[in-house]
Amino acid sequence: MTRASFVIASLLVAATGCLLVADAALAQVLAPTLFGTDARTLDSGAEPSWFRKVARTVDSGADLVLSRPTFWNSACNARGVTVTVTQPPANGTVSVTEGLNTANVNPKFGTAGRCSGMQIMGKQVVYRSRLGFHGTDVVVYEYVSDWGERAGATVIITVR
Repeated sequence: MTRASFVIASLLVAATGCLLVADAALAQVLAPTLFGTDARTLDSGAEPSWFRKVARTVDSGADLVLSRPTFWNSACNARGVTVTVTQPPANGTVSVTEGLNTANVNPKFGTAGRCSGMQIMGKQVVYRSRLGFHGTDVVVYEYVSDWGERAGATVIITVR
């Protein structure tokens, strides 16, 4: 987060009294998960600042959580978020479902405040390859909150 965007986010929180949240997968892009292992970030600098390019690895047929976009207000109540898969995988599927997510300690937008670690309803973006597929697949998605906060990613997935 740049200093300017931090100042804007801080002013927004001060003016509205609402805390904004983030997506654990994007806030900690290289964190290992139970569903796969992050390999490295591939950002070239040409993408918009809200967009990430990452590489992930998963076993064939296993679920890989790509993102858990979750937004909340100062009362720790869920806010709206829309997820759009702009490029579905050629060798698998992506599902976007509602689910409980843990409020990230270091969110992409705003601060976690007292909501940190709480379970809050959000979205879950999950990739699964075709059973028996081994190789590379690509998924592109983005999400936008009800207040217009935007993030997205191109995920290059190595299926072993």
